[in-house]
Amino acid sequence: MKATNIIILAVSAIPFLSCKSVPDSRQSGTVVRDCTGTYLRIAENRDYLICNAEALADKKEGADVALTFVYTKECTERDGKIMCMMYHENKGVIRVKSVK
Repeated sequence: MKATNIIILAVSAIPFLSCKSVPDSRQSGTVVRDCTGTYLRIAENRDYLICNAEALADKKEGADVALTFVYTKECTERDGKIMCMMYHENKGVIRVKSVK
């Protein structure tokens, strides 16, 4: 009976152990905007596309900000929005959690 309970416990714990959480990142940078979107520029030529740009709606172009964010691969906020055909190189997509 004890062996069965241990096996059931081990099998039920697998989903919890296999989930990898993404840690929040904290970074200071500059707000960069163009027709392709809003970006956080951390260093020269290191721009990160901000998925939820409305979090920085009150910040002006060139403003220095400190953000807490997570990296993401999906950006549903930009789905269906018309963007210009210009290419803006970026190092990834982030979702802002808080602005300092």
